Amino acid sequence: MDTRLKTQSQRDANLRALHSRLKGGHVVRYHTRPELADGQNVAAHTWRVMVVIHTLWPEQSTKNLLLHALYHDVAEAEVGDMPATTKWKYPELNNLMRRVESEYESELGVAIPVSPDEQKIADIADKLELVLHCYRLMQRGNGLAKDVFHRGCDYLESKYKGHPVFVPAQEVINELTQSISKPAKPLSAVLQRLHQL
Repeated sequence: MDTRLKTQSQRDANLRALHSRLKGGHVVRYHTRPELADGQNVAAHTWRVMVVIHTLWPEQSTKNLLLHALYHDVAEAEVGDMPATTKWKYPELNNLMRRVESEYESELGVAIPVSPDEQKIADIADKLELVLHCYRLMQRGNGLAKDVFHRGCDYLESKYKGHPVFVPAQEVINELTQSISKPAKPLSAVLQRLHQL
């Protein structure tokens, strides 16, 4: 069966959808902390989040979870990349941003439903990617990433410690924080794969 689109209006709609969905990937991260950016945009961050999910939670890496991760920051094309510290400091602003982002994702047709545990995994992987990004910068001599590294670790541990889905991330955090105090310690196989991202 020929599944190609038959009408110009269908082709135009697809092009508009592609443009709207892809432009989120161009948003530059860390605009309030340019010393941490290292050229990272949402597309690179998103790919790394998906790799973290697939590596640390292979059994839970469902199509919906990976699609949710794929589009988790797409709304930043509309609202920008609000720093996590701003979201934490101003919860009312964070709630408004969540509503606007949710509406934008629905408009784009990328509001992917996930289970509560999948939502936790996506959030953990999102913040763990930040931790890994900062760790990589620190390994390259950027001491300015250290405070964000520790805040990311603290956030994850305070929010998820004791939850079963957090165990793989906790192991990574433990090894990263130990390697900072003992740089000569060899990295585990899982951490080596994540470190190479």
